[in-house]
Amino acid sequence: MRKSGIFLFGALFLLISCNSSNREINIQEDPSYKKLMETYDTDRLKEILQSARESIFRVWNESKEPPLSPPGENEGLAVRLIVDGKDRGCLAWYMLSGDMNLFAAFCAAQALNDPRYEPLRPEEAENTLIELLIFGGWQEMSKPTDFIPGYHNLWLYNGHNTNLMKHDNTILQASLAVQRHYTKKDFLEKICVKAGLDKDAWKKNKNLIWRRSPAVWITEPLVVNK
Repeated sequence: MRKSGIFLFGALFLLISCNSSNREINIQEDPSYKKLMETYDTDRLKEILQSARESIFRVWNESKEPPLSPPGENEGLAVRLIVDGKDRGCLAWYMLSGDMNLFAAFCAAQALNDPRYEPLRPEEAENTLIELLIFGGWQEMSKPTDFIPGYHNLWLYNGHNTNLMKHDNTILQASLAVQRHYTKKDFLEKICVKAGLDKDAWKKNKNLIWRRSPAVWITEPLVVNK
């Protein structure tokens, strides 16, 4: 896996069918996408990512975990930790963040002990990548296939879930489609499985609610050799 990289939307003419009438719209005309590109350039993404990086080392070196800051009107974000190509932790605050630097610091600290994975250890730092992803505004989808893999995050809401032990909301980040070469079908199957559903639920379950948002992200080594 590459040890660093930045992904920003760059396709000028990608089209997607966005409603039942198959009306095509240019992703470049999406107001949420435009706002992301204007607000989160490379320098800003690196600044937020650095806040997440410093938070991890404070937890390791000083046992200091930052509190959750008050929510606000900013976009959501996710911090993801990857070791040797495998996920080792992730936490997403998918909308209404306040101070983005503080939210990134909180998510990074929590991702260190994501209960789905073995806790990340300081001795693994040299082999760790840290990814920051920003969620654009969420938009209702008329059908689950109305998105572009690698450009849109998906939010699956199971409003008819009767199992209280399962989360009703499930998010899958756009970056995974690029890194793992997921097709649209792959992406839909993965989010269904993550939600505890059958992989074909996106085709069969008409009670599911789907949303999408554009994304920008940056992936860098956790340890920066200066």
